[in-house]
Amino acid sequence: MAASEAVVITGFGLLTPIGESFWHSMLSLRAKRSCYQQHETVLVADSRYGEILRGAAISRVPNRIIPRSLSGADRISALLLPSIAECLDGLPLDLCQGMEWQLVTRHAGSEGTFRTSIAEKLPEANFSPDSFCPSGAVRSHFFARIADAAESLLASRADRVLVACADSLCDTPQLEELLYAGLLKDAANPYGLMAGEAAGAVLLERESTACTRGAPIMARIAAWGRGNEPNPWPGGSPSTGQGLTGAFHEAFSRLADFGASVGQVITDENGERPRALEWALTAGRIFPNNEKVRLLRHPAVMTGDAGGALGVVVLADAIAQIAWHPPPVGRIALAVSDDQGDRRVLCVEPGERPARRSHFKAVRQRLGCEKEKHGGVKWVPASQ
Repeated sequence: MAASEAVVITGFGLLTPIGESFWHSMLSLRAKRSCYQQHETVLVADSRYGEILRGAAISRVPNRIIPRSLSGADRISALLLPSIAECLDGLPLDLCQGMEWQLVTRHAGSEGTFRTSIAEKLPEANFSPDSFCPSGAVRSHFFARIADAAESLLASRADRVLVACADSLCDTPQLEELLYAGLLKDAANPYGLMAGEAAGAVLLERESTACTRGAPIMARIAAWGRGNEPNPWPGGSPSTGQGLTGAFHEAFSRLADFGASVGQVITDENGERPRALEWALTAGRIFPNNEKVRLLRHPAVMTGDAGGALGVVVLADAIAQIAWHPPPVGRIALAVSDDQGDRRVLCVEPGERPARRSHFKAVRQRLGCEKEKHGGVKWVPASQ
């Protein structure tokens, strides 16, 4: 990727159980606040007859934001709308109308529902037939769409692209599917996942275009890569780590220093043992220099596993790390893996320094954050 042109993030929106917006979600994540609760009706087969009803631990958006009665495509739409609106906040209407949209959704047959509900509340949306990308809850699709959008932007096939996704594992049908697949965390399976939900949207532009209109640059997309695991989960054979290793190597091959500048890694690890073991295999292959300490983060532990939308939580965490003071040293590598074997990696880095500094300083002031005597930042929401 040429140094004179890059793809940058100029807008972000997020809705999670731990926050009603991108920044509030990230403040809660930084403060290690979770929002787990007991589901009402899930059958947990922890007796010999499978007759005991017990609430499974889930991380669901509070009822005052999205009623518990909403499910399926209606719930996905309710999750998507606030995050898209937040992402587009401040973008001129004429730029919204000329934008390419990519919406990754779980419900393959619900394009009409999304199109109608979003168009009613966001009249600037201009959907093409290819706007909706049914994912089947494949968590790698969000990163895949970002990579596709980056290539389209660098080839000047589009001026700006909005990529959005939403997913929920908190409905009873999804929880039962996880339970019978042996993936849901319960007394008999301490290494299972804690179900969650989330929605997010990211606005991508060429850096030159963003600078011309004076847009705040939150981060650069530095590189991306893809791999395929020959032993996908769940299965009888343990992961080889080849797919994730290959995805990192492809991403690092796009960087001039081949990944030496990566100082932090954020993954979609969620408590499942196969994911942790795969990362252990991968880390030694992609970072042979063990003398350099690289921070590892996995936000799903606090937000819950949001399935196909977990990738946007991982990306949001990376941008939040760039916003904290002082920002991380070097690039941040992000990794997501899905059960079908697809592995995806993104590398992000801070945007242009003066503009980034002023933008994030204004964000911190708006949120009521104050600097501490030792030079760090004490993050306190303005409402507290």
